[in-house]
Amino acid sequence: ASGRIRLSWRLVHLHPELADYVVAHELSHLRVMNHSPLFWETVQSVMPDYAQRRRVLKDEPLPPWS
Repeated sequence: ASGRIRLSWRLVHLHPELADYVVAHELSHLRVMNHSPLFWETVQSVMPDYAQRRRVLKDEPLPPWS
């Protein structure tokens, strides 16, 4: 792990609260490099409503032109 995160430019098509979730998710990987319970606790520590945002993100895919 290089300590860097890379974000897709397509995030500009998301509602800001969903883009915030993606950023929090990726930043959490700087501490925990997997999707273990500790990882999700880390995400929740900075974004208590992450689970709801995650569900919305899964239900709202990016537009096909992005």
